[in-house]
Amino acid sequence: MSKFNDNKTKSAFGGRGFYIALAFCLVAAGVIGYFTILRPIRQVSQTVSPAPVVQQPQQQATVTVQQPEEKPEPEPETAPEETTPQVEDLLPQVMSPLDGTTVTVFSTTELMYDETMADWRTHDGVDIQAAEGDSVKTAANGKVTSVKNDELMGTTVVIEHAGGYATTYSSLQENPPVSEGQQVSAGDIIGTVGNTAAAETDMGAHLHFSVSKDGATVNPDEYIGK
Repeated sequence: MSKFNDNKTKSAFGGRGFYIALAFCLVAAGVIGYFTILRPIRQVSQTVSPAPVVQQPQQQATVTVQQPEEKPEPEPETAPEETTPQVEDLLPQVMSPLDGTTVTVFSTTELMYDETMADWRTHDGVDIQAAEGDSVKTAANGKVTSVKNDELMGTTVVIEHAGGYATTYSSLQENPPVSEGQQVSAGDIIGTVGNTAAAETDMGAHLHFSVSKDGATVNPDEYIGK
């Protein structure tokens, strides 16, 4: 009985049982191999972090803004310098021939009484009273055309000016410092105050001043006031 069971056991292990045991061994070997070889490798691969990706900064495009060209500021305009006109630039440059007191005015329409001549007559100029020897000046630029001793008006100087004008200076002292043909400028001294006019001796020292335009007598006040 015992022998029979022992043979039966051997038969079982000797046949199908052998293959079962072999398969068990292979499975066991695979499990052991996984835990000893493959799993550590997998864990190492999981723990190794991928190399960091370095992101390159994007290069910004450089935009060149062209500045507007600066134009130089224009220099402020300066007013032209005023220059004092020269006497010869003013034609005619007219001035009073004498500082004094007007004692007889111009009158060609109304008769005026002349104390020296004791009659009524017209008066073709103005009589300016001043101290004897005071300087008499030419009223404007011009040329001396006459230096004479008039029987009624005494020592007299006549000067021609631009525009057809002429001025006459009478009752001067003798020997005036100008001569015929001499060019004179406004303000030049052409004589001194005297009392040589026979028709006006009662008036004392004075200048008899008259003006004409194209040969016709005009009021000296209108000429001097131009």
